[in-house]
Amino acid sequence: MIKKILFLLLLVTATAVSQAESNCNTPPHAPHQKFNPEQFRRDQEAFITREAQLTPQEAAAFFPVFRELQDKERSLFFKKMELARQQAATDKEAAKAIAEMDEIDLKIAKLRMQYHTKFCGVIPAIKALRCIKAEERFKHRVMDRIAKRPRHKKNN
Repeated sequence: MIKKILFLLLLVTATAVSQAESNCNTPPHAPHQKFNPEQFRRDQEAFITREAQLTPQEAAAFFPVFRELQDKERSLFFKKMELARQQAATDKEAAKAIAEMDEIDLKIAKLRMQYHTKFCGVIPAIKALRCIKAEERFKHRVMDRIAKRPRHKKNN
């Protein structure tokens, strides 16, 4: 009887350890997982906080302003993508689309300049610069992860 109980306990433990190991080996945002914007934002904020060495008080002051910038940038980016998806039938239409896309790029640059000034108003400039650099590193890491992800061919 004791042997059966020990065997059952060993089996349950081995199953639990095996399951835990397989979960640990699954990278975040694995191909079978859907994109989770809230998780992405949490990961981004944790990365920036760590890389810029923000205190909890600095992070609490910085991230609401940072999120505001990102929301405005995202809105402009989507407008630019809509223009990029449109098919121009003439050179005149194409030139107009290019000019509008360039205008959006300028708006984004001006917006970033304004918010970089705001960042320096809520945290020290040295840490604001670290945050800006950390955001760029985070973007590059995400893009690298996406580029290394295996591609799944669609069946026709």
